[in-house]
Amino acid sequence: MAETSPLAMSSGIGYPLNGTFFWERLISDEGIVSIRVLSAVAFWSILIAAEAILFVLFRLLIGFIPIVILLWAYTRGARSGVKRAAASGTLGQLARPRTVIKWDEIASAKVKKGSLEVVTSRRKQKFVIPKASRDNAVSFLSGKLGPKLTVAS
Repeated sequence: MAETSPLAMSSGIGYPLNGTFFWERLISDEGIVSIRVLSAVAFWSILIAAEAILFVLFRLLIGFIPIVILLWAYTRGARSGVKRAAASGTLGQLARPRTVIKWDEIASAKVKKGSLEVVTSRRKQKFVIPKASRDNAVSFLSGKLGPKLTVAS
């Protein structure tokens, strides 16, 4: 379920989880938040437009790798904006599509060797907690989830 309404953020907490090329994931006061950085339509539009421009200008097909580098550079701005918003507590003001796994929707969670496995009534998801924020994120999760969280060594 993609929400575009602002998230209620009472503080600047936004511990990062593993992101993908299309999504940036954070642990926040609201829950586990996935914010879309790049849509599939935008990805293919940029890819095709960049290839067409390069072909028209240089009369050659460059290939996939240089255009992926362009897309990576494009998403860097959006990712840094999400990270800045998480650090400053203004994550709720971002006008980007997002999904939220709210804390009360989580049936159980398990942290094992830096990975977080979350089970809700609808699905099971795995995330990776970066080493730099692992201890803080686990203590924050234990405060939010209480007995629903299991920490294995």
